[in-house]
Amino acid sequence: MDLAHLARITSARSRRSSSWDRTGGNNDNISDLAPGATQVLLDTGGPGRVTHLWLTYFEYPGHTTALRDLVLRMYWEGSAVPSVEVPLGDFFGLGHALPPYLYYKRDFHLTAAPITVGSNERSFNCYWPMPFRRHARIELCNNGERSLRSLYFHVDHELGPQDPDLGLFHAVFRQERELASQPWMNLDGKDNYVLLETEGRGHYVGGFLYVDSRTPGWYGEGDDMIFIDRDPMPTINGTGTEDYFCNAWGFAKPFTYPWYGVPLIEKRPDGGAFHTWYRFHGPDPVRFERHIRVTIEHQWGDAIDSFDGGAGANGFASTAFWYQERPIAGRAPLPAGAANHPRRHPGIEGDEPAPPLDVPALEVPLRALGLEVATVFWVPGWLQEQEWLRTKGGVRVRLDGRRVQVPLRPGRPGRYRVEVQPIPHWCHATARFALPGGQPAAPRAETLRRQGDAAYVALGEVVAEDGAFALELASDGWIALQGLRAVRLD
Repeated sequence: MDLAHLARITSARSRRSSSWDRTGGNNDNISDLAPGATQVLLDTGGPGRVTHLWLTYFEYPGHTTALRDLVLRMYWEGSAVPSVEVPLGDFFGLGHALPPYLYYKRDFHLTAAPITVGSNERSFNCYWPMPFRRHARIELCNNGERSLRSLYFHVDHELGPQDPDLGLFHAVFRQERELASQPWMNLDGKDNYVLLETEGRGHYVGGFLYVDSRTPGWYGEGDDMIFIDRDPMPTINGTGTEDYFCNAWGFAKPFTYPWYGVPLIEKRPDGGAFHTWYRFHGPDPVRFERHIRVTIEHQWGDAIDSFDGGAGANGFASTAFWYQERPIAGRAPLPAGAANHPRRHPGIEGDEPAPPLDVPALEVPLRALGLEVATVFWVPGWLQEQEWLRTKGGVRVRLDGRRVQVPLRPGRPGRYRVEVQPIPHWCHATARFALPGGQPAAPRAETLRRQGDAAYVALGEVVAEDGAFALELASDGWIALQGLRAVRLD
């Protein structure tokens, strides 16, 4: 990396936009980002340049697709079209919509020059320079169905004149869940997987490729083909997938270097695997004057396609980065929720959904009732173990005199003893919990505090016909739970 610029003294003014606690306390995070909500990370006039982006977060139990559900967006020069719209994990090299816990268990890290992920898999850093002249806006959107537990962020930037020949930073996410192998004879690349296609003047600077291979077979014979300024044939033609990503003769284990690497090779019980590749054209950007189309072949032979129902089709996803003179004029919006997820595979470590009666799982049915809901991170007593931190959470709902019934499915029909664990600090004095037809429990907050953090309140027994029953909640204010359990009695 060229460090010569560090010796240059300028009149730029250094600034930071962050999630610091505006009350002066230590609650330096956005504690709840609801489905469909957007958090602004930076909104500033120009001219200037974003020099560093750092963020971290926690998801709630059962939110195994958080890395795909959270979406990073960047807007330049007041454009209504985002120049960047990429799922958070896919932007930082944690693709495939895999559960964050899997990366944690693998001690995942990425040490590329423009993007790094530290010893904690949630420590995201971006060093792509992002100049702007009139305006910059960066957002994080919750595109899924579950809330985000907490969000911490820094956006370091400097304000001051920018050179007139600097381009605007862009990124795009693409995905093909089922991509069959191509014919071996391929000269024009018309059926290639497309990482990037854009109009304008600028240069392509690389990206991530995420491959979900469905069998142990090798898929890396596909050549990169880059078409510049509408050349009918490839302007740049490579010699193989691992060759484009600067390796040779396949790969045996994960590795990560400043400009290229394979940080994840995750083999599955079904014989397939998840692979993550990256290649950044820092020293060798690919220039274009009017148009560029960056593609790669998807070839891996005939045997894989002989499976019934196209089961051999691999999954491809990618994030491409580039600079161009003006903001892009349009882009197709990302699908929401599960429509933006890849094909799921059973048996992935950490991919188990929340138990049916886990409190964070109440969020979805409560929101479906049109109620004001907030997920909360409640720490009873002294927090000592990080594993515990990953598994706790609560749900708070505002009722304001209403009585609601929340449908619950404990798993199978039978008779159950039901107990709830309120959060005293967030329960209004009139909080009531009940099973339909039963006697309501209305514990006083003072009593709960005397009982301690682990106090459960028994609601009685219920018969779950068709494997379902309902929990009744009532209050003239807020009501909150951090525990819910149903013990099967027969």
